[in-house]
Amino acid sequence: MPRPTTLDLTAAEQPWREVPMPGANQGLRVVPLASAGSTFAILTRFPEGFERLTPGGYRCAEEFLVLDGHLQIEGRTFARGDLTYIPAGFLRTSMIAPEGCTALAWFGGPATFVEADELGQDAVGEGIESIHIDALLEADLLVTSEARWSVGALAAAEHDDTVDLGLTRWSHGEHPVPDGSGLVLRRTPIA
Repeated sequence: MPRPTTLDLTAAEQPWREVPMPGANQGLRVVPLASAGSTFAILTRFPEGFERLTPGGYRCAEEFLVLDGHLQIEGRTFARGDLTYIPAGFLRTSMIAPEGCTALAWFGGPATFVEADELGQDAVGEGIESIHIDALLEADLLVTSEARWSVGALAAAEHDDTVDLGLTRWSHGEHPVPDGSGLVLRRTPIA
């Protein structure tokens, strides 16, 4: 099945796939999304009571935007509208979603969780950056190793992802999502 290039994030029904989450007490529901290059993008739903307390991480960087609920990583809580970057090799010892959480996520490569001993010397213990999208209206932008995030007019390039500021529509490519203000949150991959 082709990956969607646009998605109504408020739709009651999504083309969810149930997937296991290594090291966690429950699996996830995901919708793989269209993405550029080696980026792997998904809409994901963490179920209520989700916990992954197995220390480990990903060899690639991750960016996520919380749409609903709360996600706690290393004691920090991320809520609706929080745009967060986690560097490659970041060692996670605790990730929980007590009430559940829905998020858009972008990985800089395969989203394969590896346990702490496999991260070895590549493990890093700091570097999480998070900003609420309202602050993006006041700040210049958020730049990660993977992408440049900005708020701007509807025009988007072929490899950009856009999300309306109400967090109701997502789009990839030259199909930006409309917003009453004419502005979108834009993710532009860094080549």
